[in-house]
Amino acid sequence: AEHFNNLEGTGIIYTGTRVNTEIYSRWFEFLGINTTEYNAGLDAESRKEIELGLMRNRWKAVISTNALGMGIDKSDIRFIVHTQIPASPIHYYQEIGRAGRDGKPTKLILFYNSTKDERGIEEDYKLPKAFIDGGRPSIKNYNKVINVLKQEQLGERQIIKATNLKQTQVRVIKADLIEQGIIKEVIYGRSKKYEYQFNAPELNTKTFDDLREIKLKELNAMIEYVNLNSSRMKFLCDYLGDNTHSKFQNCDNTTLKRLLSNPQEATVNKLKEFRESYFPELIVESTKSNVVNGVAASYYGVSSIGAAIHRSKYENGGDFPDFLLRLTLKAFRKRFGQEHFDLIVFIPPTESGDLVKNLAEKLSSVLRVPISYKLIKTCETKPQKVFKNGYLKRENVANVFDYTNPHEIMGKSVILFDDIFDSGATIKEIARLFTKYDVKKIAPLVIARTVGGDI
Repeated sequence: AEHFNNLEGTGIIYTGTRVNTEIYSRWFEFLGINTTEYNAGLDAESRKEIELGLMRNRWKAVISTNALGMGIDKSDIRFIVHTQIPASPIHYYQEIGRAGRDGKPTKLILFYNSTKDERGIEEDYKLPKAFIDGGRPSIKNYNKVINVLKQEQLGERQIIKATNLKQTQVRVIKADLIEQGIIKEVIYGRSKKYEYQFNAPELNTKTFDDLREIKLKELNAMIEYVNLNSSRMKFLCDYLGDNTHSKFQNCDNTTLKRLLSNPQEATVNKLKEFRESYFPELIVESTKSNVVNGVAASYYGVSSIGAAIHRSKYENGGDFPDFLLRLTLKAFRKRFGQEHFDLIVFIPPTESGDLVKNLAEKLSSVLRVPISYKLIKTCETKPQKVFKNGYLKRENVANVFDYTNPHEIMGKSVILFDDIFDSGATIKEIARLFTKYDVKKIAPLVIARTVGGDI
């Protein structure tokens, strides 16, 4: 980061996930460097505006997933940085090919963390490998869909609920099963259903296995590129079938100096300061209730945060440690510090005992906001983490909460506290209840927000 402003012109920083685009963008904002994030989660108008801003050099860099596509025709991109390796040399070549189209010198920087975990797996190998593993549903999940459709015709939503699979998984499975003649689509009036075919063939997994092998070979070729001792451009040309005899002198293995990432102490301190001041937003605001967007102290995936929560919840580690209390207070003060609240209400847990209540009591004491113990569950629920789709998460918590003295919260502003925010279904359900009881404002506050089911 300390050398970033030394890069000439405008560029693109590619990173592996949507959340990372947000985190890197906030980090550069913290450093006073003008960047913005771009990913497929943005609406079409926002994406178009960012693309136009990139063309006009509005930012030092756009931080993007691979969603920033081939359509970007900007001749003077002066640098491209990859914070993680792409899935294959082909992807990498396409992305670096967006730089220096005007023929002027361009910097291409690829980061790779080769630190190994306790299983001997290199850290930066994990994300692209996870994309391969999750790119196609497991055979077990194909059989889940086949088995429920053997029982009866079902629509897409019914399949999702019956199998506890994500919508994206079900759509991939449906398409493959239709292609193999195992199920077919049938129309009843305005509704679309799927039925198992009589005498259907067995599921053929050879094409799935072949595709996985191809993707693993491509990823391993990318690892080979990282560990290369010869010309990197020659490797890419050979991989793409361009058997050029040119002698390239444009990488760290030929004439350029090899760059090692050794951050200065000042940068390390800045990063620590950033981690203690950047708090993920909880997007829950709705016209159907009086809930406002809330805040988390951190992402669950941040190692110290997730590990501390897991230890307390699942390893008999005692109360949540005080550093989580301090971080949660910081998040609250940054987001809601100037606002008045009448009550802290904690969400009754499914499986963590008094952990949430105990931390809520500490928050109440420090913030000098009275705590309420009157939000209750009227029946048992399963842990939200066992459900893989929004339909089942919402069903699991529908109509299961009540407040034993509704008059107490009428017209009040309430902090709604929990340990982990995943889909937001629980908070939205309680917000609906509180709005029915005329609560003026509901402000969610949690220790950690998950990303893509990391609990």
